[in-house]
Amino acid sequence: MSIAARMASFPLNEAAPSAVTAAYRGKEVKLYGRVHEQWVMRQRLHRIQTGRSNLILLQGPRGYGKTALVNRISDTARQVGFEVVNGPAAQYKRLLLTASLMTGITGFQTFSGVAGPNTAQRGPDLLDEVLAALGAGSPDSGGAGARPVLVALDDVAWDDPDVVAALRALPEARSARRVLWLLSGTGGPASPALCRHPDTVELTLGPLRRRDALRIAADRLGGAPDASVEHLITACGGHPGLLTAALEALTGGGGHRVSGGVARLVSASPPPQVVATLLNADPRLSARTRSLLGAVAARQLPPRMSELAQLPDGQAVSVLGAVREAVEAGVLVLDGDRLRFRHPLLYEAAALLGREPSADDAEGAVLSPTEQTITRLVAAGLTNRQIASRVNLSPHTVNFHLRKIFQKLGVCSRVELVGTRLHLLGPEFDADPTPPTHESRPAHAG
Repeated sequence: MSIAARMASFPLNEAAPSAVTAAYRGKEVKLYGRVHEQWVMRQRLHRIQTGRSNLILLQGPRGYGKTALVNRISDTARQVGFEVVNGPAAQYKRLLLTASLMTGITGFQTFSGVAGPNTAQRGPDLLDEVLAALGAGSPDSGGAGARPVLVALDDVAWDDPDVVAALRALPEARSARRVLWLLSGTGGPASPALCRHPDTVELTLGPLRRRDALRIAADRLGGAPDASVEHLITACGGHPGLLTAALEALTGGGGHRVSGGVARLVSASPPPQVVATLLNADPRLSARTRSLLGAVAARQLPPRMSELAQLPDGQAVSVLGAVREAVEAGVLVLDGDRLRFRHPLLYEAAALLGREPSADDAEGAVLSPTEQTITRLVAAGLTNRQIASRVNLSPHTVNFHLRKIFQKLGVCSRVELVGTRLHLLGPEFDADPTPPTHESRPAHAG
């Protein structure tokens, strides 16, 4: 049977994804949804039978199932007769470099008018030799070696200069065989011009549909989710990896039961370890952003964006960058000028983060009264010299206290200190309005 005939008969069965799975945190996870993306990729596999080589760019946030989708398409390609080169892009730098250089070699020969009996095909030969070395056979070996090739590279660094050069060259790359390039990575190419070639298709993964999220939960829990479990599912915001991690924490901790085919929580709300997963297991959030979320949850009122913009430049850049990360991840939302948590369980998760640094949840047990005062003034944006004039100490002594504060709180800079102690600004950002004196004090002053 020809490859085209196999493609026509190969089912796109979303309801039975057990043949291809993706590893997430050491567990096997079925791939649900992504029907449109699978259809587009299968159409590209079919087109390559009668057309020329082309390129698929797959992008999306971390944890959105890109690797699972790449593995699914690689498995499909194998079943319909393709040779497949599949793995992390970092392992195939030689292939990307060869593809980018190949077009340059061919283009130079055309431009210069230099042509010999072998030079005209040297560019394609280079690519075919590398593909053969990677196990994709060779076009002149006959039989299976003449089959088309799927090159599926995952975890692509779009800003890598070698990748950028390859993206510019791949749509024009010539080979003695037909090659479908599938490049997958977080985000996407910095230049939209790289995606405008007619032989290039760009796919961006979005959040899972509610139906697919419920199916994942039913599969993991062994029963259809009830309203209390759906509340947890909604908090995950359609993020496949985050949802899987939360469900694993729920099942691993015995936090649910199944009765009459319906999965319910054992208690009125999810266990704390499950709630904490909503932020701790989110691959889109940095440690800096988690610290800021804990500080935001500790405030009596949500902070205003106008308050954060008043921070000194160095602190504002770090804090506002963390805010942007949290908003892009769907953890925080802007309600007018105030930042609020998108879902009540996300607020509870942030509150747990805010309590983690102190076992007894009392900051006074960690910092001395002088250290608490200095921390508050740092959070208000004062310099060491300004703080010294406020607390009647020398700048040298203030610096000594700061080093002790950093050590106790596990931070490395004033910026991190502000992020972890944002709540010290107070609900209305009411730092002491008294202007500090700018006099210098001797280093030995007490």
